[in-house]
Amino acid sequence: MTDLPPVPEDGEVPRAVARKPGPRRLQLVWIIPIVAALVGIGIAAKSWLERGPTITIQFRTAQGIEAGKTKIKHKAVDVGTVRSVKLSEDHKSVIVRAEMDPDAKDFLVEDSRFWVVRPRIAGGQVSGLGTLLAGSFIAADPGKSKTAQRDFIGLEEPPVVTSDLPGRSFTLLASNLGSLDVNSPVYYRGILAGRVVSAKVAEDGSQVKLDVFVRAPYDRYVTSQSRFWNASGVDFSVSASGVQLETQSLVTLLLGGVAFETPPDQGKAQPVEANTAFKLWDGRAEALRPRETVVEKYVMKFSQSVRGLAVGAPVDFRGVTVGEVKRIDLEYDPSTVAFRSAVAIELWPHRLRPTNAKPGGRWDRATPAERMRTFVQHGFRAQLRNANILTGQLYVALDFFRNTPAAHMDFTQPVPEIPTIAGGLGELQESLANIIKKLEKVPFDAIGEDLRKALVDLRKTLQNVDRLTQHLDRDLTPQMRAAIQQATKTLSAAEQVLSSDSPVQGDIRETLEQVNRAAESLRSLTDYLERHPESLLRGRREEKK
Repeated sequence: MTDLPPVPEDGEVPRAVARKPGPRRLQLVWIIPIVAALVGIGIAAKSWLERGPTITIQFRTAQGIEAGKTKIKHKAVDVGTVRSVKLSEDHKSVIVRAEMDPDAKDFLVEDSRFWVVRPRIAGGQVSGLGTLLAGSFIAADPGKSKTAQRDFIGLEEPPVVTSDLPGRSFTLLASNLGSLDVNSPVYYRGILAGRVVSAKVAEDGSQVKLDVFVRAPYDRYVTSQSRFWNASGVDFSVSASGVQLETQSLVTLLLGGVAFETPPDQGKAQPVEANTAFKLWDGRAEALRPRETVVEKYVMKFSQSVRGLAVGAPVDFRGVTVGEVKRIDLEYDPSTVAFRSAVAIELWPHRLRPTNAKPGGRWDRATPAERMRTFVQHGFRAQLRNANILTGQLYVALDFFRNTPAAHMDFTQPVPEIPTIAGGLGELQESLANIIKKLEKVPFDAIGEDLRKALVDLRKTLQNVDRLTQHLDRDLTPQMRAAIQQATKTLSAAEQVLSSDSPVQGDIRETLEQVNRAAESLRSLTDYLERHPESLLRGRREEKK
């Protein structure tokens, strides 16, 4: 029985009585909010689980980057989206926070690179033209490291080489950068084979280090004997060999470049590993010049001027380069108060080796001292000669001069000295000096006096000849004219006598006929006497009939 509250009496205020609640029932109207909440929780959980990692990229400027719009791409595929852009605490850069796709978490390692792709013109190349319409985006180049990273410093310029490009990198060492720069081309036999990746000064400041990337398959042509040289612009040089002009292409003429090649006479060269260091030569001729393994150092001292002789000038022996000049100094002799030019050279003795010399023979057994002493005893001397009259370039010539004074080489000195003789302009000056000395001995005053007297005598002789000519013209000319007239008359008479119809010609013909008949009679008599010699005593006999 249910306890009911007591009925209030008349005039009494009713009082509330506590009662235990009964079981509640779920109303149908609450089912829809509950289902919606569950769906929302599921969607949120799925979104949280599928959400990719968040990274930050620091750039110098946010030009072309917009939050919620700018994409991060790799090979034109979206791998992330920029969520926010803000200034750094020091206000010197911007911090870009981006959300990456879950599949792109492998990108996020310490050597990954990010840069903003926008229209650029650099190194003779135009890139990023597609962003003129579609807008800028952030490009990603995944690294190969195994160490994960979430904070990156973006590149201000696109990298020259991406990680997926096949090839190898090498290091070049040079005294100066010249006209080379990042993204300068690298050529192999005139074909574009790579690019300059970076350029920086070495830690000690003594040289410049360039990192170049040579793409496949041209990287296999880089061997231990390969030579790299600066092919920038026009290689114009004036040396003892003359004027040389070399250039690679129009691009290198404007932007500079590097070329490499392996000399054909180096034999079988060994392959090299990536990041191997090579020297960067200034030009092709210097790079491909044969490198000598045996080098001997000597010095030569000249009394004449060495103006026109430069470091690197050739040392020549009868047209064959056997060395080069390495240094030029002055040497002072206090005893004579005279200066001489000391020219230090490097001699390549193998170029003097006879082609028919047997290995281990007399040439190989002789020491440098023995060989050079023998040469000097037979007149081996050094001489300066003109290589180019227009430019005044000089070179050192070695040759045998048989009629030179005796000399010797002192190999106890640190650098032995090769004897020298005057040559080139010095020899010409010495010859002119000798001629002048001889001319000074000629008695020009006496010769001039004798010449004056001879001219006086000649004047007198000419006067006599003139008088003789006048005498001949005055006295002999009339007689000569009469003689000529008489000779003309005589020739006319002779012509009349010798004409074919003259009487004299007829008489001469008759006389000749008579002489002819007399000669025939004499011939008959002579024949008869030969047959009858006795007729000279007895007389001629009458022939019987």
